[in-house]
Amino acid sequence: MTFRKTVQALAASILCCGLLASAASAATELKHWPKEARAKIEAMIRANAHQGQYATFDMDQTTYRYDLLDPLLAYMDQKGLLTRETMDPAMKIIPFRDSPEFEGGKENMTSYYWRLCAMHDLISYPWASQIFSGFTLKELKKNLDEMLALKQPIKRQVWDGDKVVTVELPIPRMFRGMQELYAKLRENGIDVYIMTAAHEEIIRMVASDPKYGYNIDPEKVIGVTVLLKDPNTGELTTSRMQISEGRYDQKKNLDLVTTSFLTNPMTWFEGKQGSTIGYINQWQRPIMAAGDSTGSDTYMLESVNVERGGIKLWINRKPGNPVEDKKARWTIEHADKSAAEQNELNMPVTANKNWIFIDPDTIM
Repeated sequence: MTFRKTVQALAASILCCGLLASAASAATELKHWPKEARAKIEAMIRANAHQGQYATFDMDQTTYRYDLLDPLLAYMDQKGLLTRETMDPAMKIIPFRDSPEFEGGKENMTSYYWRLCAMHDLISYPWASQIFSGFTLKELKKNLDEMLALKQPIKRQVWDGDKVVTVELPIPRMFRGMQELYAKLRENGIDVYIMTAAHEEIIRMVASDPKYGYNIDPEKVIGVTVLLKDPNTGELTTSRMQISEGRYDQKKNLDLVTTSFLTNPMTWFEGKQGSTIGYINQWQRPIMAAGDSTGSDTYMLESVNVERGGIKLWINRKPGNPVEDKKARWTIEHADKSAAEQNELNMPVTANKNWIFIDPDTIM
């Protein structure tokens, strides 16, 4: 071998080693996960890496701790930006319930929303996204970032039965474990999608903003969708329409105004599974799904491809033994019931397999 070839070979070897070292150092570790759960997740990833697989995740109480729209509504309510006077009249679906016990003698928007929640989820879920109509996405992003920067919960007066009480709405806190998991999945060629029953545009402001640590492709955030309006031309659109037409521009959309008009996708309850079929893949099932809500996340979780070793990840809302949590117990019982139904139908029994239940404190 000539001297020149020797030098070239040595240089190539050094470059190769450098690239391998760089790749090794870049590999994300699941440091903020319980040992047993980490081992199962890593095994699933190894078995399905770089094979065109994908995963679907809920956002509120799953990707981060607590809800997002509730404190944002309360924050904008508190600032006087979201009021009965400024709200879209179509969103006044029940009368306000005023009382001298409220500050100023008038029921606030937070209390109004809480009363809708007490009526039925199918009323409150869409309303919580529709109520932000009239604001540009830029205005919503500004208020969202301000709210997330708060160190203390937001206090608001609400009706509790026939009494007016003061409640505290906690500020969402990012799950370090989820930040790690999303990064590791992507490093191994597994696409990460957000499938949320909250306002798609507002959720995207967290999921796809690098400062919050999740780095989700904005096109892969799927949630409750309202029409967006160009204030200059009157043109109506949605991010999902733009994405399907290959002309999505997240930055340009910031000047668009939200409306209260709902359109597909409608991602609450069975809508999550329907939207997975409609907007991700009609036939291929996710290799992992994660959620925290009975009913709303159930269909999505049960759609996991267990035959390929897929994982159903349940994030409890309260700390403690995960399987003793009330919602977790309901989920386990429902999974067993579903498995029995599968067996009766001579179907592969998968509903009660490959569940992992997580204490939220362990992934903070």
